[in-house]
Amino acid sequence: MPHPQVIGIGAATRDHLCLVSAFPDQEGVQQAQARLSTGGGPVATALAVISSLGTSSALLDVQGDDATGRDIRSELESFGVDTRFIRIHPGARSPEATILVRQADGSRAIVFTPTSAGELSPEDLPASLFENACLLHINGRHEAACFRGIELAQKYGVTVSFDGGAGRYRGDTSAAMVTASQICIVARSFARDFCGSDDLSIQARALRHSDTQILIITDGAAGSHVWNAGGDSFHQPAFTASPLIDTNGCGDVYHGAFLHHWLETRDLRAASAFASELAAKNAEGLGGRFALQRADDTPK
Repeated sequence: MPHPQVIGIGAATRDHLCLVSAFPDQEGVQQAQARLSTGGGPVATALAVISSLGTSSALLDVQGDDATGRDIRSELESFGVDTRFIRIHPGARSPEATILVRQADGSRAIVFTPTSAGELSPEDLPASLFENACLLHINGRHEAACFRGIELAQKYGVTVSFDGGAGRYRGDTSAAMVTASQICIVARSFARDFCGSDDLSIQARALRHSDTQILIITDGAAGSHVWNAGGDSFHQPAFTASPLIDTNGCGDVYHGAFLHHWLETRDLRAASAFASELAAKNAEGLGGRFALQRADDTPK
């Protein structure tokens, strides 16, 4: 197989989603409006988008040899993601999540069961994989392996892309990954936690550094704020999801769509608009990869 252009280090999960009228606040039974089992995980979903759009990618992760792990890998492969570098641990459990999606507004309640396979080891990263790659995409999962990936990326001149998701700020670890990245795409809440301020200009100054090529702070329905290497910025309005069904995975789809388009065109405005449009389409159905199931509606 050809060497992948994009390498991702992160956790791939199996998500079981139920669309419900309300979140339960006490013991009882309610009928699901819809149900779906699909793949998940921030980096894994971004790679699924990247590969489905035509940019080759490979995921580095650890999983068990159970049926859940086989389903996870099979779906990634169906989108074109190279799974050869996922380490399989015999007898281990692969990660799963049960997600209730509230029908009225797409909000989520998540119960997560982690893998029993442990962490990806830095020794599991083949240096040869980085020799012909152009991008490393990380979100901090498999921390030690991420830092080894950053070392290899720096050695071989590979651009580092960091996904700072909502609720994923981890103090000095996150700060080190922000500093090591040339492309930094973070949620507004991550930016707030990073610098301790709600002020967008303060957040941007704190997150940008001498090697920053692109900084994007995403803000849900308020769109995204984009800075280039010179510090010039613009606001990308969000597209409207109609109907709004499920916000699960929209940020991950944004990352994948943006990175694919930017690698192809180096056009920052076009890439951010493309990513925003595909993220909105993803919210029109159930599951974090809904937009990938609608090939005829995927923006080109």
